[in-house]
Amino acid sequence: MAGIRLHCLDRVLDSTARQAAAFAPHADFKKGEEMGWFQHGSTILAFAPDGFSLCASVQTGTVIRMGQPLMRLP
Repeated sequence: MAGIRLHCLDRVLDSTARQAAAFAPHADFKKGEEMGWFQHGSTILAFAPDGFSLCASVQTGTVIRMGQPLMRLP
């Protein structure tokens, strides 16, 4: 089953869901710490604070390589 597994939830966020769901987990993470993973997928989510800006090399349709800078923080 494709979905997202987050360490702070006891269930898989299933990609076949047909309606929105809200969760209020309590989770503390350190910078760079894994929050979870995709099951059968290769999408990456990045969370950033207000005021961030994307690097000029990050454009729709471009390939992103491991270690490549994605954003600048305020």
